[in-house]
Amino acid sequence: MIMETLKNIRSHRSFTKDKISMKDLEKMVESTRYASSTRNAQKLRYVLISDSELCSKIFPLVKFAGAIPWNPTIDEAPTAYILMCSENPLVNFVEKNLYFDMGIASQNIMLVANEMGYGGCIIGSYNKPEVDKIIELPEGYVSHILLALGKPTDIVTITEAIDGNTTYYREGNNHFVPKLSLEEISLLKK
Repeated sequence: MIMETLKNIRSHRSFTKDKISMKDLEKMVESTRYASSTRNAQKLRYVLISDSELCSKIFPLVKFAGAIPWNPTIDEAPTAYILMCSENPLVNFVEKNLYFDMGIASQNIMLVANEMGYGGCIIGSYNKPEVDKIIELPEGYVSHILLALGKPTDIVTITEAIDGNTTYYREGNNHFVPKLSLEEISLLKK
């Protein structure tokens, strides 16, 4: 059953105008409390954004598909965001370990979002200084990852990678994501 969920949870980049409540965002972030954390340090902090005005200010500062020259229109924009942050500077923690924690926490959030009927995209390509300023991120914190959320309208399909080409592509509102085979990702079998 988990394999089917993992096959179906995709990065969505086009959304309806249906709002996500703060309560639903809180449920998503609640899932991160149960995520593994390097040294159980629990260094991540979250900014939950459902305010329409803030969402519309953040939207033009985000690149939704780095591998292709495409971005959603304002009519397809996310209706909520979760911003992953940490203290800056980190105390008694190596920054590279933070990336493990962000990956695990992001996956938890996306799994819960999917279960609730939402979709989203984990984004590293956004204007961090401007977004931090817009949301009035407290001094002593820095943002790392932005999760764009909403009710998805796009169709995302996994395809087989051909000749190792994993570049995703879009045709209309259909997003195709080539994946390497098990044989290609299995380095050794002993």
